[in-house]
Amino acid sequence: MKENKITAITKEKEEVLKDVYKDTLEILDAYDHQTLTRPEGTYYDGNETIEEVAVSMMYDMIKNPVWYDCNKQIAAIKFLLFLEWNNALYVDGEKRISDTLLVALILMIEKSREEDKEMIIRTVLNCIC
Repeated sequence: MKENKITAITKEKEEVLKDVYKDTLEILDAYDHQTLTRPEGTYYDGNETIEEVAVSMMYDMIKNPVWYDCNKQIAAIKFLLFLEWNNALYVDGEKRISDTLLVALILMIEKSREEDKEMIIRTVLNCIC
């Protein structure tokens, strides 16, 4: 009897977590199936959105180091400044990307393979849009 009660509580908590993290789980599923698409955004130059330009810039700075050290920090600062200068860092008064998420995305970019560039950029875009 006790085991059934624990199982029921666990299933209930699992459903709550699935609801709370629905978007995150959908991004992970789309990544696994290589079906991530680029989300809509505000177009910067007619071809790319502000977010696409910012993410591509950050990706290139991390993967093609110019300096011996501090590439990730400089890439993060440039990414945040670019979004800020284009009024895209805050949505409804809240920062669109948490500090923890930014660190995780930068580390993901750093550890990714060059042939996965497009999928990594789409993943980052889906996380911030």
